[in-house]
Amino acid sequence: MKNDSYLTTKQLAKRLEVSTRTLERWRSKGRGIRCTIWGNKALYSIDDVEAFEDSKVQQAKVNVSKKRRH
Repeated sequence: MKNDSYLTTKQLAKRLEVSTRTLERWRSKGRGIRCTIWGNKALYSIDDVEAFEDSKVQQAKVNVSKKRRH
């Protein structure tokens, strides 16, 4: 489902428990969550944020599975 809500860099940093500087660094390197620049603000789509979070959960599950095999 398409959600037209957005988070600011500060809101996203709080949600992910990272610094705003980390998000800025990810943006400059083309990593992390894609964003839309509106004026002088980076805005992150809730849909993109949730997709990023889901991908991290999936990666964590795979890493746990690998550890259990050894």
